Amino acid sequence: MTRRKRFYLKIKEGPVTERATPASIRDSAEFQQLLAGGIIRREKRGRGYAYLIAAPAAFESFWQANFPVEMEDESLTTGAANVARFRDSKAVKRPGKRIFLLRGWQEVIVNDANVGLEAYTKDFGFFAAGIFKAGIPRVCSVENLEVFMAAEKVLGSSWVFLHPYGRIGKQLIGSIRTEEWLHFPDYDYTGMEEYLRIKEVHPHAQLYVPEELEALHRRFSKPLKAGARMKNRTRLSTLPEVVRVRNLLEKTGHFLEQEVLLYDTES
Repeated sequence: MTRRKRFYLKIKEGPVTERATPASIRDSAEFQQLLAGGIIRREKRGRGYAYLIAAPAAFESFWQANFPVEMEDESLTTGAANVARFRDSKAVKRPGKRIFLLRGWQEVIVNDANVGLEAYTKDFGFFAAGIFKAGIPRVCSVENLEVFMAAEKVLGSSWVFLHPYGRIGKQLIGSIRTEEWLHFPDYDYTGMEEYLRIKEVHPHAQLYVPEELEALHRRFSKPLKAGARMKNRTRLSTLPEVVRVRNLLEKTGHFLEQEVLLYDTES
């Protein structure tokens, strides 16, 4: 069992003191997203602080999406069936919702309901939902939370910005109906892999690549993370936009985080 899974299993069982929380977990983008989304809360406990689950249903969706359990019997898909067999409604992963954050100024369809995003965006910063299916005329998927919260500074307000917890799987990509899909990632192997995964389902999808990519890369890039590897989907791609990014990665061993584009708009 990985340290990451061991920690989230522990917090499922009850509060975890800040001292007992590994720094690698506490400082990770994933954990910070859970805090920012109000799914995990930091609160005062005695002389120190502790982390605890503040939104159990949302945390369960996160858990199921990130730590799936292989099912021996696909017919056991309900909580009642899990209780009958395992005395635990969560013993076996069940088909569930995946949490998405949406930010924009348009009306969209989420799970067959019309949602006006403007009020949510102005009052709360975003709209969150467990999405089975959605209709979004112009969607821009944004990899990192900080950029998602200000993506209009880079791309304008005509897009509906989408940020998921974790990576976007093909089933979830296919659940979104859209006329235009723009992907705005980090310019690394993972970013290219996600873009190509989206494009396999939505062939019209495009990758956002700033015109000054090479100049920004020279000035702001950082070394690829240890163990970063290029998968065959990215290695074999002949799409010009992917080749452009891939060449930078292979030649320099450095990648560019998308956050730098916010800095570029503010400087």
